[in-house]
Amino acid sequence: MKSKKTIGTVLLYSALFLALGVGAVYAAGNIDATHKWAWGSNVGWINFNPTHGGGVTVYEDHLEGYAWGENIGWIRLGTHTGGGTYTYANTAPDNYGVNYDSNGNLSGYAWGSNVGWINFSPTHGQQATIDPATGEFDGYVWGENVGWIHLRGTGAIAYEVVTSFATEYIYLPIVLRQ
Repeated sequence: MKSKKTIGTVLLYSALFLALGVGAVYAAGNIDATHKWAWGSNVGWINFNPTHGGGVTVYEDHLEGYAWGENIGWIRLGTHTGGGTYTYANTAPDNYGVNYDSNGNLSGYAWGSNVGWINFSPTHGQQATIDPATGEFDGYVWGENVGWIHLRGTGAIAYEVVTSFATEYIYLPIVLRQ
């Protein structure tokens, strides 16, 4: 039989491991494991579903999590964590993030400590979107320090970011009575 001291020590180390580990490990997100790449000619490939330490999650009205660029480091897509319904105000450093509207348009800002702000709704270029039916990202985002980042390319090297999140529509029967 184990002593109370040994069990207490195991519980203490387990609690410390969980407390320290939770801050370093992020949810994997809902980005496809194969279709996870965006491209910026100034920064190279950006991975929306990295194997370790991050991942982007698409919710019905916002994005959360981290993307990784080998040449630029981590890009955080919003300050909110925990899912649910949330809209980023994008008015201060503690409430920035990427919003997703019912038409599939992305807007707002992501942040990379090595590259600064990345605008998901720049005034020039093709609007950044997610097709609500297929989950395919498209369009461009802009960062002052990184230039244009394309979310989908069809040239010699095809690439794209795809989420498994899709808007579900539930149709209820309508009964009309006279």
